[in-house]
Amino acid sequence: MNIQKIFEALKEDEQNSALGIICGELEAQGYTVAIDGVPVTSSGFYNSEFPQLEKKMGAMDVAIFKNAGLEQEFSLEFTDYHEVVLKRKIP
Repeated sequence: MNIQKIFEALKEDEQNSALGIICGELEAQGYTVAIDGVPVTSSGFYNSEFPQLEKKMGAMDVAIFKNAGLEQEFSLEFTDYHEVVLKRKIP
């Protein structure tokens, strides 16, 4: 996972859903994404399919998958509009 590309994508597009942007960048990197155990897509965020996640306060658990296998888990927490802290989860 290229974290720098996530931050760049958020900076370039401050109008759309931050979760949609993050998910879209991860999809572009070849991952499928689950947030708090819910499989999500960038188009789902842009089509308002995940309002419970968009409104959530506090940290969210993110799992990314490649080739049907779990690749990595991390927490994501917004500190401001389109400002996010990512923390790697260590099992």
